[in-house]
Amino acid sequence: MVPSRLFGIPAHPLMVHAAVVLVPLAALALIAVGWNRAWRHQYYLPIMLVSVGGALGAFFAQQTGSSLKHALRAAGKRVGGHPGQGNTAFLLAGLFAAVCVGLWLYEAYGEQIRDRLGLTDRYRLPFDENTALYAIAVPVALLAIVTMVPMTIGKRAPTQRTRGATRTTTRPAAC
Repeated sequence: MVPSRLFGIPAHPLMVHAAVVLVPLAALALIAVGWNRAWRHQYYLPIMLVSVGGALGAFFAQQTGSSLKHALRAAGKRVGGHPGQGNTAFLLAGLFAAVCVGLWLYEAYGEQIRDRLGLTDRYRLPFDENTALYAIAVPVALLAIVTMVPMTIGKRAPTQRTRGATRTTTRPAAC
């Protein structure tokens, strides 16, 4: 069971913000450093850790959002398509994290695995395999950015009347 509050603050917005910050950050970092061999070797581990942190944030946001959804519906409030956005964000954050883990594993241990399996140069691609993996990872990173960034942009809620005063509230899209 995932707690509904962390440090006295509702857990769902914290988890959502962890996901929508960490996943695009890792994706941009991957795109920025993946083309350079020295940078790949140095930065794939931190990128992988940040992407896994973002995927965990998306998972916990999905879990806390599920309990929040049931509470809101029990109170008679509409939730709309928001839970679907959370499911999509979780799936793409998980896919992106898996790609980052794969890139890091290949960068760190690819040659050792090839040697242990007895794979010779005969089985190598005619171009740099790291570059090929990077070329596969970039579209996944872009998809992760395109999925997460719109969730960070707040939507304007309708104007509400409270005690004679008119006030406009902002409601974040991902909360």
